[in-house]
Amino acid sequence: MWHKLPTMSLSAVHLERNRIISATRRDPAHTAFDVLRTRLLQALSENGWTRVAITSPTKDCGKTFIAANLAMSLSRQEACRTLLMDMDLRAPSLAKVLGASDPGSMGDFLRGHTQAEDYFVRLGDAGLSIGRNIAVGLNGIPEGYASELLQLPETGAVLKRMHDTLRPDVVLYDLPPALFHDDVMAFRPHIDGVLLVIGGGITKASEVKEVERRLGDSTPLLGVIMNKAEGPTVSSYSY
Repeated sequence: MWHKLPTMSLSAVHLERNRIISATRRDPAHTAFDVLRTRLLQALSENGWTRVAITSPTKDCGKTFIAANLAMSLSRQEACRTLLMDMDLRAPSLAKVLGASDPGSMGDFLRGHTQAEDYFVRLGDAGLSIGRNIAVGLNGIPEGYASELLQLPETGAVLKRMHDTLRPDVVLYDLPPALFHDDVMAFRPHIDGVLLVIGGGITKASEVKEVERRLGDSTPLLGVIMNKAEGPTVSSYSY
């Protein structure tokens, strides 16, 4: 089914304007995402995990920037199928970042109104440094009752069918900020671990501790990523 997914073309100019530096590899900072990719893959392999949530304590920390660039880096692993999904249902932004003109509705997909093969699209390389093993689930319609949707039994059933149908090796969920609403807490049953993105000069230590408290001991914090102007750095890992 994976190879039957439709393909979406990408624009190198658009991606560079939106700081998707892993797609062109012209910016030296792209190497930070390759390091993050390798460390993440090792952790997932050691634990038998596939489902990774990417969030931040508050807004403007760059979580979508990290999610998109990490996904592009993962796409170059020929033996690894990567799904990138925009689960920031209240304020979706991945479609704009990638330049998608008709992103569809994540809400319709999670409710079972749209099948995986009709919703997900693979990214075409278009001469970019993007592998063929990446597909995205985008969203053009904000959801006012995001937390309630994420807690529906249908959502869990849909995500299970998605895994069974597409058989991804890594699923990256771009979630909303963890301290806004309860969406991240509501989605915990569907993830294996969390990458927490903190903004340099933005995030407070108390906010990081509050995110850890809300996640609880049952949700592994895979890493804390400091997003800086010159590129991301992994400030800590706790597998």
